Amino acid sequence: MPVHFYIPTFAGGGAERFFVRLANEMAATGRPTHLIVNNESGPLRGLLSERVTLHVLGVSKAVLGLPRLVSYLRACQAKVLISALTRTNLIALISAQLARTGTKVIVCERNQYTALAKEMDPVRRTIINLLVRVYYPRAHAVIGNTQGVTDDIAQFARLPASQTVVIHNAAPDQQQFDEARAAPVIHPWFEEEARVAVAVGRLMPQKDYRTMLRAVALASDDLRLVILGDGPEREALESYAKECGILDRVAFMGFRMDRFHYLVQADLFLLSSITEGFPNALIEAVAAGIPSISTDCLGGGPREIIGREFPERLVPIQDPEAMATAIRDLLASRDTETLAREKADIAAIAKRYDLSEIANAFLESARS
Repeated sequence: MPVHFYIPTFAGGGAERFFVRLANEMAATGRPTHLIVNNESGPLRGLLSERVTLHVLGVSKAVLGLPRLVSYLRACQAKVLISALTRTNLIALISAQLARTGTKVIVCERNQYTALAKEMDPVRRTIINLLVRVYYPRAHAVIGNTQGVTDDIAQFARLPASQTVVIHNAAPDQQQFDEARAAPVIHPWFEEEARVAVAVGRLMPQKDYRTMLRAVALASDDLRLVILGDGPEREALESYAKECGILDRVAFMGFRMDRFHYLVQADLFLLSSITEGFPNALIEAVAAGIPSISTDCLGGGPREIIGREFPERLVPIQDPEAMATAIRDLLASRDTETLAREKADIAAIAKRYDLSEIANAFLESARS
């Protein structure tokens, strides 16, 4: 059974990265795999395997690609279409209805829908809310990457439990970390005695980097912070770091394809989001064996990833004092016995999120 994936672009977000990996994995097993995008923009284009057949709709927005997606579904008589992110999901569902090809559409939510909907302008929110309630019940399956994300969209769109599935994101391959560890030191801070924290993610309100910056300022006078990511809040966050008195201890590195080189050299990983689904950056840090501190944010991903083994590393959202305390406690417990025990616990977490098993879970949802 050929599988068709649909994502907006090759942007550097966690959703795009995960679905490119998922398509590559399915294609590697010999399954005919197709990836549809609105356009080829974004830094992840080079990660797509040559075994995956790429189809570019040639539009700037999903809504403009609707007639072209309808034509595509009719031309190839697609049996299964897996889409990700709300607006893309809606276009996939509407296109399948118009195409009348009997395509099973599986839509995937990557974040808590109701939390993100609050950030939309009122008119757009009203329209999107209506479309979600009308069209999501027509999906073959609705997949969330955490139980919290799945429960949220199920309740909002009034979906029966039989229509929803939880499938987590996958951990990276260990070979990528082995290669990163063998590479030269990538930033001078990693050669100094001071501790270095790393954060990965777009500079946007959802990620609440202000809480992280304040926590770093409160936690230690010598802790350094490397932020890998870019976005609309960069200038404001640089100003806030200066206000906190730590601009000389924060490196805004922008989007980096070589983020694993930073992770494997870090002393700890920080995540301060207000809402997250299953954060790829956190599972990457875990797979790299890096101690991690995260907000216990809406969507529940961090709780599902590290909450069982390290409940003390989860802190309330928008609480820099609590994050600072967790940072101090983590840095203080660095004896050999603690490190060995923690390394084993972290390795056990990563093994729960094998890519091949997750790919099989998607295929099973299509067969059901």
